[in-house]
Amino acid sequence: MPRYRRAVGTALLVAAALSVGGCGSGTPSATRTSAVPAEETETEAEPTPPTDDSDAVTADDTSIEDALTAAGVDDALVNRLGEVGDANNYGLGEGVETDLEDRRGLAVVQIDACRNVDVGYRTWRGLRYADEANGATEEQAAAMADFLRTEFCPNVTALKEAPLPEQTLDAASKDDLGGRGVASPLTWWDARYPRVSWSKECAKQTGMPGGDPVAYRLAKDEVVCATVPPAAALKDHLISVDVVFSSPVDEDRARKAVLALLPSDASPEEPTEGTNPDWSYLGGGCLNTNFRTSTMKALTDSLGKDAEPWASALYYSDGSTEDGAVGDYTGKVKQIALSTGANEPGTTGELTC
Repeated sequence: MPRYRRAVGTALLVAAALSVGGCGSGTPSATRTSAVPAEETETEAEPTPPTDDSDAVTADDTSIEDALTAAGVDDALVNRLGEVGDANNYGLGEGVETDLEDRRGLAVVQIDACRNVDVGYRTWRGLRYADEANGATEEQAAAMADFLRTEFCPNVTALKEAPLPEQTLDAASKDDLGGRGVASPLTWWDARYPRVSWSKECAKQTGMPGGDPVAYRLAKDEVVCATVPPAAALKDHLISVDVVFSSPVDEDRARKAVLALLPSDASPEEPTEGTNPDWSYLGGGCLNTNFRTSTMKALTDSLGKDAEPWASALYYSDGSTEDGAVGDYTGKVKQIALSTGANEPGTTGELTC
């Protein structure tokens, strides 16, 4: 799935460095992000479908250190996390000791997990199931979870959002290349829609941002939540956004919201129902519609991205998480994951939420 809002350079660095060890991330095939605590009374679960890292740039040590500093996590805590990770196969492989650089990368990913649980986007239970799906035993996942819950996460400071910019809302309905939102530059968004606080409007619905978070109010009951991609070629273009409604709307309203953010030549294909991945502990579903649009091909080609004449919209009646959809799709829409590219069924023939 071409989802980019959480494509973080630092997290991807960790995925490349540590996935060899066998224990991935909250999403299979990435770096394992968390585990589970003793309490499992929370009912919320965590946005994030698999992250496409094809356009992400590798973060340098400075960006990792900056993220740790901003979170208030020092090297002593990083090393304690690393020791627990090494003992439970969250590193480079069984019996292989990680160094401080590796451990800093793992810490950055776990900071994200801590914050997602804190805002109610994910649950400890979901994090545990994701870890076990990536190869952790129940004992390994429990050991990591206990450390995160009792020692690591309590020391992680909340994300500090940058102040909202001053804006003059005078943009045309289309950008210079014919885009109307998805794949349009951030400057166009800032000139057309008022920014709102991302942390208040988006955190619980879409999770912690993988980069610079932005949010725009499109209507009284409609907000767009997004992350500015870290890749140089995509910088300052929103190629994936989440449309979040204050309460569920009907499909006609959802379709109008999607079309308003796609080029005017977007033509919808027949919708396809999707289900959660087999490893997810959540029972849930979604509805996907692919849109053919030659303008989108031109937009993505100009960004140095794989150019395809497609965009896609995944409808969720409650929300999307790294564990899949929260609840079945009912025909009402609370959240729309809107992105460049088409969503297609996997090897099983099923489209994954």
